[in-house]
Amino acid sequence: MHYYNFNFLQERFPKLADLGRQIEDIFFQDPQTVLIKGRIFSEELLKEVASQHDDLDNFSYLKLVERIQLLEKEEILSKEIARSLDTIRQLGNKASHEYIDADIENAFKMHKRLFEISVWLMEVYGDYSFVPPKYRNPQLKSTADVMSKLEEKTSSLEEKLELILAAAKSETAVDFPAKSVNTIIVSEAELKEINQEKKELDFEFNLEEGESYLLKELSKLKESSQEAIENSNQFSSFKDYLHVKRSIQDDLEQTLKDSARVRESQLIFLCGSVGDGKSHLLAYLKKKHPEIDDQFMIHNDATESFDPQKSSLDTLAEVLMPFSDEKIQTSTEKLILAINLGVLHNFIESEHAKQNFKILTQFITEANVFEEVSITANRDSEHFHLISFSDYQPFELTENGPVSHYFSTLLERIVNPSQENPFYRAYSKDKENKIHGFFMTNYELLMLEQIRDGIINLLIQAIIKNKVIISTRALFNFIHDIVVPANLEVDYYNSDAVQKTEVLLPNLIFDGRERSPLLAVISELDPIHRRSNLLDQILIELNNTMDIQETFGKYIDLSQIQEWEKEINGLGAFHDLSNASRQLYNKSLIRLSFFLSERVKGVFVDETYNQYLSYLYYFNIGSKSGIKSLFTLLKESIFLWNGKPKNDYVYIDKSNQDIQVAQFLNIKPYVEHLTTSEQGVLNRFRLTIQVAFGDENKLNPVFLEIDFPLYKMLIQLFKGYRPNKKDKEDCIQFVEFIEKVMKHGNKEKELLFVNLQSNKSFKLVYDEDFEEFTFRRE
Repeated sequence: MHYYNFNFLQERFPKLADLGRQIEDIFFQDPQTVLIKGRIFSEELLKEVASQHDDLDNFSYLKLVERIQLLEKEEILSKEIARSLDTIRQLGNKASHEYIDADIENAFKMHKRLFEISVWLMEVYGDYSFVPPKYRNPQLKSTADVMSKLEEKTSSLEEKLELILAAAKSETAVDFPAKSVNTIIVSEAELKEINQEKKELDFEFNLEEGESYLLKELSKLKESSQEAIENSNQFSSFKDYLHVKRSIQDDLEQTLKDSARVRESQLIFLCGSVGDGKSHLLAYLKKKHPEIDDQFMIHNDATESFDPQKSSLDTLAEVLMPFSDEKIQTSTEKLILAINLGVLHNFIESEHAKQNFKILTQFITEANVFEEVSITANRDSEHFHLISFSDYQPFELTENGPVSHYFSTLLERIVNPSQENPFYRAYSKDKENKIHGFFMTNYELLMLEQIRDGIINLLIQAIIKNKVIISTRALFNFIHDIVVPANLEVDYYNSDAVQKTEVLLPNLIFDGRERSPLLAVISELDPIHRRSNLLDQILIELNNTMDIQETFGKYIDLSQIQEWEKEINGLGAFHDLSNASRQLYNKSLIRLSFFLSERVKGVFVDETYNQYLSYLYYFNIGSKSGIKSLFTLLKESIFLWNGKPKNDYVYIDKSNQDIQVAQFLNIKPYVEHLTTSEQGVLNRFRLTIQVAFGDENKLNPVFLEIDFPLYKMLIQLFKGYRPNKKDKEDCIQFVEFIEKVMKHGNKEKELLFVNLQSNKSFKLVYDEDFEEFTFRRE
């Protein structure tokens, strides 16, 4: 018996069920009529919806686009259903106004959208106990019919193969097109060639026909993948390819060479946090320098344990016993200890350390490895060496702004057009196999230098603005998530322009809040939050355009994303879209412009952020002149935060609404803590700026750590913003700083009283010569 997708409508909506059967009966014979009837189907469905509501006046007199927009405005249609109706209307309109030869691809898109809105109709207006059936692609009536139609209707090899495969599978009711819902195959002859070439492929795995090699390679980047699990004893060729040399590697290699030359016991601490690359670096060095295994023991606190009955600290104490106070002078043990800072801190606070490891504890304490306000310099002693990942940033500071050799090299490795690159090799194989998928489009976008530069910019902003620690593991997972959509069940072949727009790389970056903590932070950097006259003009132009593709092409070189350009070709007038679709294309134009538009990119420059980076650089090289204006801003902010009746006077008591008290405050910048550096490019630096004010004699300095959020608040104060209660809670360190600075004031000798009602001032002054107070009007 022939299966019809729309039979579930028969009891409640028989007219729609009959129209659905007509569409499936002619599906392969007349795709253009399928598109026209699909539009009619949507009109009839919306009439059914309108009949369920009494307040939809004049609904029958509206055009289809107006009906969709009205029902969406009344919140009767969900965002997803409104977008499906957009696609149905567009495909139907195109088929109604021009001849299309064998448009089987759009027929599949139409059919899938009709099924989606039919399920929605039944769930909302049909039977509440309704359980939607699984969607099936339309079935062919017989193989003979298909073969005859192939000669009549189909001119492209792709369409021929798709119909052949559908015919072969129709009797077993297996869904069309291919096994993988995210990919399609184009040529039967090419499939035979692929099978032959598979034998010669240098891949670690063999896939079924229709599956993606690139998707398999990209999956290795996920945090949940086996490749993401670092082990200092294993180093695969995949990790070898992705390895990027950083300055900490040079430091560790030199320390290993120096330690190997001496006979005395040597303990090398390789410290850091979870996922920062300690195990990866050790595995890499062991592979490149196998002699390390003969010269050093290696202990990784995260992966090794000798006895399940012992705690991690017991195990660590046992490993470190050759370096105890009693044995360290006579031992010849050489050990590399890869350890997280939290574990190291717990150990030196433990009874083990207090009883047996006082020399080791003193070395760690003097290294200031747990201090956030100072850079942890690599430290060496007779027996101990400490190298910490903590202050090796994944980017460099320069006088002209930040750059990242690490981020840029890693991204280039993933897209480098070389057969040594497993990702590109897999991508090339998928192209040969005529594999299509959302991830293919996004991988091609990642090949664009402008896209990679934008990604690096966002990653550095996340570190500076939100204090995010981006481990290597988190970075790999991030790359996977911006290339591969979360929902791989969505059929690429049957996806429409809206669906393919939703999963473009720029949209995955800023709409991926739920996928990872890093994407949640980056979503806050979404360029759609920027405001400017130019962006307003662009959006006005888009909202009034009669050709969406033309407007996108005006600001973005669409030749760089040709697959997606084909999808938006023919979308027509912007005002004919549903509100949900309009919002999507508004966001997409701004986001694509952020990455790809030379004409618009200046709009997205954050001057406050750039100025902070400039101060950060000058602070880290100890340039007094470079941060001079920062002291001016900070001093003014102190007065603005508490309020000031006049220059150099700041309020100390604002509890009385009528009369308030102020004191004279004369503070001086303190710069003795700055350390001068001649380095032009910094790869070890602090992410906050430490400034201080002393009294009028530049003594008794009070220090403040300025991070980007606080700097942004200072700029807002300077522009006239007045802090509220939440601001004071968020800036508690600044509030405490001001309280300490206020002690440098002159309130012991004079006070200024301000009558806010009359705007008159009175000064109370202490005369030291006569030891008396005088009170006079200012």
